Amino acid sequence: MKFIAWPARHSVRLKCKANGSTPLKFQWLKDGQANIQRRLQPRMRTDMWYLKLKDLAPLDSGKYTCLVSNTYGSINHTYTLRIVEKHRTKPILKCDYPRNTSVLLGQNASLTCVVVISGTLPDFRWLKWSAVPKMYPGALNFQNGSYSLVNPRQYETVYVAGKYGVKVNIRNVTSKELGLYTCYVSNHLGYDYRSAFLSPRNNLWRGSLSDTVTTKYPDQRYQAYPGNQGTLPARGKELSFSPQQRLSQSRETSIPLRLFIGVLSIWVVITTLALLWCHFFHKKQGSLRLRVEMKM
Repeated sequence: MKFIAWPARHSVRLKCKANGSTPLKFQWLKDGQANIQRRLQPRMRTDMWYLKLKDLAPLDSGKYTCLVSNTYGSINHTYTLRIVEKHRTKPILKCDYPRNTSVLLGQNASLTCVVVISGTLPDFRWLKWSAVPKMYPGALNFQNGSYSLVNPRQYETVYVAGKYGVKVNIRNVTSKELGLYTCYVSNHLGYDYRSAFLSPRNNLWRGSLSDTVTTKYPDQRYQAYPGNQGTLPARGKELSFSPQQRLSQSRETSIPLRLFIGVLSIWVVITTLALLWCHFFHKKQGSLRLRVEMKM
């Protein structure tokens, strides 16, 4: 069984090719019934190797079965056809796509554009602006704007939360690829667009060449997080730290040591007091016993 979703007011042809000893006899059924009647096709043929349905309507949805037989037996194949009613409207893009994205230079990045609804099959175009337009984030001028079309080979169809869209993949990002991108989607009824920035991601480490510290494990990898600044060191190289970073690191390492010394000092004082109390207590008990014995 094969499932087909087809837009209303279009035509579809269901194929049923078969090989075998001639003569082959074809017969088409709809929902198990041999009599297929359509008001728009009163002379539709149901005895050929294909079934053509014109100007589809929601009532044409159903299961279409092709029976092929000869003197030796028969076989069949079924299509499940669903007619989808189209909305006569311009494309409407999902409001939270595309999203501003940051990337390390030399790595890969992507931006995604998702269509919520469209009257017909929409046309996707990704634009890269040479400079941020003065009217941004207001209405953009696509007639006289300074932008270039992204190569369609970088496009990829995606399926997000039950809706289709197109993702643009940017590999080995350089400074030239950074900037403002716009997803422009159109059909014969109109268009819609949304924009997002591709910006550089700041690295984890920062410092000067004159103030360096060698790591214990030169092959260790470091992960960069958004919001940090600096440059990642090469493998086996020295890491650079600023004086402020050294001071903060010394404070971070000194806090546990101070805490340990404080706890140890308190423990020593408590232990000393406990020993002194035990000493005087036993001494006092001994003197009382001596007095009692002398009286007796």
